[in-house]
Amino acid sequence: MKRVKNNATVEVMGVKFFGVREMIRYARSERPKYGVYVGEDSERYPCFDYEDYATENRYYTNLVFADSREELERKLNRLRSMNKPSCNYNKLTAKLHPMAYWRGDNSDDVIFTEEGDDE
Repeated sequence: MKRVKNNATVEVMGVKFFGVREMIRYARSERPKYGVYVGEDSERYPCFDYEDYATENRYYTNLVFADSREELERKLNRLRSMNKPSCNYNKLTAKLHPMAYWRGDNSDDVIFTEEGDDE
């Protein structure tokens, strides 16, 4: 696994993304960036009262990457069918490489799978 700053430029499948927020934008737009599709499976931070619901905008985010819409759908289906983790919604797995996970806070790094990571 590799850690990078959440605003760092990262190359995934030969395409440069300028920070995790750009990856999330592409995932939500459902458009590829130069042929690389991004998919998102995320969960909102816990909220305990009305003030939390009104002000909390962070999410735990899992991202998968693919070179076709069909491959992306397969990866997203597999990702979404995984058991819900006990904390922080971290579903990072080498089986869906390339994949990334971000805890959602400005101070948090993004964790990426790397070629050759063991499951």
